[in-house]
Amino acid sequence: MKTINFLIFAFTRVQHIFYLFIAKLIGKEYQFITPAATYAPWVLDKDFLATYTKVKKNSLLNFYQAWELWTLAANAASKEGNILEVGVWRGSSSIMMGTKLQQLKSTKTIFACDTFEGVVKAGTSEDNYYKGGEHSDTSLQFVKDHVEQTFGLRNVQLLQGIFPDATGHLIENEKFCLCHIDVDAYISAKDILTWLWPRMVIGGVIVFNDYGFPLTKGITLLVNEYLQREDAVRIHNLNGHGIIVKIK
Repeated sequence: MKTINFLIFAFTRVQHIFYLFIAKLIGKEYQFITPAATYAPWVLDKDFLATYTKVKKNSLLNFYQAWELWTLAANAASKEGNILEVGVWRGSSSIMMGTKLQQLKSTKTIFACDTFEGVVKAGTSEDNYYKGGEHSDTSLQFVKDHVEQTFGLRNVQLLQGIFPDATGHLIENEKFCLCHIDVDAYISAKDILTWLWPRMVIGGVIVFNDYGFPLTKGITLLVNEYLQREDAVRIHNLNGHGIIVKIK
């Protein structure tokens, strides 16, 4: 086992040095990341593997992002407040969280919000790629059928419209312990965060998809703005998630 661990470490170390050299060579703050840790509890989680295998053809989540949402949903099951997701696309992340909650017999509701017509509020100076309308290859009916019929979930409530502008008032009295934001654009994500923050319980977790990717620099900028806040802890996860935990 020690020999295997050493070989894994050596291989990832060589990769790191190579990727770091390329990043410095081209003058960019991006490189391929290969962590050396080998603990992989998902290997033995048959329910997770079955759910992800079933959902991945309609998903933009990578494997490790899906695992994180699965485990965060389990952690949220016993906490005060419901779950919010903004940026649903075809429903995969709501399904991952909802399936885990249903497995644990939790009574929580996932409020899943999207226009189902593509990215909104994009094209500002903070956004370097998205202009608006991307990821429109979905529909409210498709996601509803996918969630309720394909996966048999009854704990996901779909809200159609720009959030929070058009649908925030429907859940303005809710408290939240977990939120997944996957909207790709700086202003959209910031508006959601501003609305959400006073409704997050202490210890509540906000997960930003597309953190640290070269096409979504606005999301990276927004999450990094929370680095110096006294009421929050920011975590740069190497799976492509930026995480903010409310501590006050």
